[in-house]
Amino acid sequence: MSAAMVSADVVLLDSVLLGPLEIRTDTVITFPAGLPGFVTLRRFALVETQRDDLVWLQSVDDAGLTFLLADPFALVPGFEVELPAADLAALGGADANQALLVLTVVQLDGGLPTAANLQSPVVIDRERRVGRQVVLPDSRYGMHHPIAIG
Repeated sequence: MSAAMVSADVVLLDSVLLGPLEIRTDTVITFPAGLPGFVTLRRFALVETQRDDLVWLQSVDDAGLTFLLADPFALVPGFEVELPAADLAALGGADANQALLVLTVVQLDGGLPTAANLQSPVVIDRERRVGRQVVLPDSRYGMHHPIAIG
């Protein structure tokens, strides 16, 4: 399943989870290395939700792949992070203060989204529209940190 070009400026995608989407090509985010487990899928779009602290990351190349991302600073009290310089350099020298930092949210035990991956946040340079999932050396944070989304 892939996207269809409607025009040079818009891609039409029938997302399995989100339904029909019109994605402006100038908003597509490229993940040069893909995401872990999905290295061949490199083009994604952010799709707003009804909440300010959550956003969907929809693959433009696979309509069946959608991630829920969360603002760690809104959902995890005391969350602090220092992004490794090598990862910022891989984003083209992104400024850590200007980058969008979000967490992938997962369902545990088949219920509502209940955990976030604090160990490996997704970092997006909004200006260059380039992203990367970063593995933090900080052992304080785990891959299944409990969160409350109500």
